[in-house]
Amino acid sequence: MKFSDYLIEKSKEIWKEFLPNKFLREIAEDKIKKEAFEKWLSNDYNFVKNALRFMNIISAKIPDKLIPFMTESICYIKEELKMFEEKAKEMKINLNNKVSFICQSYSNFLISSAFIHTFFENLAIYYCEEKAYYEAWNWVKKHVKNNSYKKFVEHWSSEDFRLYVEKIEEILNEFANQAGEYEKKEAEKLFIETSKFEKLFWDMAYE
Repeated sequence: MKFSDYLIEKSKEIWKEFLPNKFLREIAEDKIKKEAFEKWLSNDYNFVKNALRFMNIISAKIPDKLIPFMTESICYIKEELKMFEEKAKEMKINLNNKVSFICQSYSNFLISSAFIHTFFENLAIYYCEEKAYYEAWNWVKKHVKNNSYKKFVEHWSSEDFRLYVEKIEEILNEFANQAGEYEKKEAEKLFIETSKFEKLFWDMAYE
């Protein structure tokens, strides 16, 4: 079994709790209240800024051959920030709302892990984030009709994003083949912890 498949298998009960969830269903049905969407959007915007910091920190730990991949990843995250800003302006949403405790905790987990753990262990976190988003928004894509959130659906369920997630998966599995048992166990713990945060992040929109 590939290490990426092993991680998802170990976290499957958590993933069942958010694939799908109330937020995704309401997006697909175009029934989500503006307050809930605005809370998610402003917090996700804040989180993505911290994800950019996370990627810059772990970039110091990569082998030379991964410099192009990390450069691509950082550019991809910057494009997401731009998308948030454009859609927020279009939808008259304030991106500077108070950051939720869940978002702040998730961001703190991300940044502390970037400093403490190896690149491989941190890649397990990043893979979880991106894989979870692809699966979540791909579910929406299969159920959505034309609505106000089409741009977000298209972004995270696109073929380009699917291929990008597969690239992360490929790199993760390559590192896993060379990693020791302790490092793989740490990566597993971090993947599971990230899965829990992903579940909480969707729920946060309604708190």
